[in-house]
Amino acid sequence: MKDQPDLEWKDLPAASPGATTDRFLHPDAGGSWDDLPMPQVQLADLDPQALADFRQRAAASQRLSCAAVEEGDAALVEQLQLFHLKRAAALLFHAEPEKLVSGAYIRIGHFRRDNGLVEQHAIGGNLFVQLERSLALLEEHLQRDPDGGEARAPAAYPLPIAALREALINAIVHKDYASGIPIQIRLHDDRISLWNPARLPEGWSIASLRTRHLSRPGNPDIANAFYRAGLIEAWGLGIDKLIAACRAHGIVEPLLRHEQDGLWLEFAFTRALPRHFAAGPASRGAGRATGEAKSEATGEAAGHAAGEDAGEVAGHVAGRSTSHVAGHVTGEVRRLVQACDGVMSRKALQDALGLRSDANFRTLYLVPALEAGLLEMTIPDKPKSSRQQYRLSATGAALRQRAPA
Repeated sequence: MKDQPDLEWKDLPAASPGATTDRFLHPDAGGSWDDLPMPQVQLADLDPQALADFRQRAAASQRLSCAAVEEGDAALVEQLQLFHLKRAAALLFHAEPEKLVSGAYIRIGHFRRDNGLVEQHAIGGNLFVQLERSLALLEEHLQRDPDGGEARAPAAYPLPIAALREALINAIVHKDYASGIPIQIRLHDDRISLWNPARLPEGWSIASLRTRHLSRPGNPDIANAFYRAGLIEAWGLGIDKLIAACRAHGIVEPLLRHEQDGLWLEFAFTRALPRHFAAGPASRGAGRATGEAKSEATGEAAGHAAGEDAGEVAGHVAGRSTSHVAGHVTGEVRRLVQACDGVMSRKALQDALGLRSDANFRTLYLVPALEAGLLEMTIPDKPKSSRQQYRLSATGAALRQRAPA
């Protein structure tokens, strides 16, 4: 990771006429940026599909009452404390919020080993759509074998999609939208770096993020909507969850660095060393990322897997005890485990869950369940087979049996 962001690639526009003013107005007003009204946006401007998708998420998470979910659009927006229409409402439910808020999108670039840019994408749409589409692109990158081999199965990804999901959600919820700069993700063959124009709360440091801390979202109204949709918890656990996902996958913890203009998060595709090797001569010569591996959770897995390929490592990690796995299972994955009855196709699983969005089902349900070793493919050596079906693993079946009725 460079000491300074890549300014030639990063979109750093001149501040829009109101951006600097906005940035300093809202602290004095005692509120947050996303809490301020946006008079030019009316209820009719919100995307009906975005509101319908949110209702589906909120019903699944059971964090809004059935009555609230079934009410009209105006009442739903009022329930989310977004009326009179605030900036948060535009970002969450407008079809093209990037036209209303400068930099309200996610930029993803794929780089060669010499840092040359291969391709880039600008992911727009409401914040839920940005999350889904970005995760889909990131998963494509994780599937790709840099040496041109077969596409990787989820268990063999060099990085758990669950960790990237948490990182993206954190970036979206905490971003300083007054900056006018998009969230930016750099894809390399050996790492993924995410830069977010976010500001830490006063008195906080990177060390604060790595310890138990209160939930202090940069955009409380956006965070509330993500909570109601079942995407986050309300306890400041995002960093804990992404670190736990990396440990469970057997890779080193991500590197965090705060700079004046934002926060860097880097995931290296580096397997963690066993604890009894971590302090030895080999680890001292293995590079910064490996030397920082301190996870008890990864110690045993990496000890068995020092010379194995990524698929075998993931298989070993997935075989941990049910109680250990259950601690990292999201509500979406629990629903999938309960819905899986025998051998089922992807469509059958999606229908059983009542989900319409293919991307939502894949990124929030199917892939995390496969990564956690709770679900398994019937044709594991051909993950993209048209005849692919899924069933619960022994761990998944045990978790289902332990779930309260």
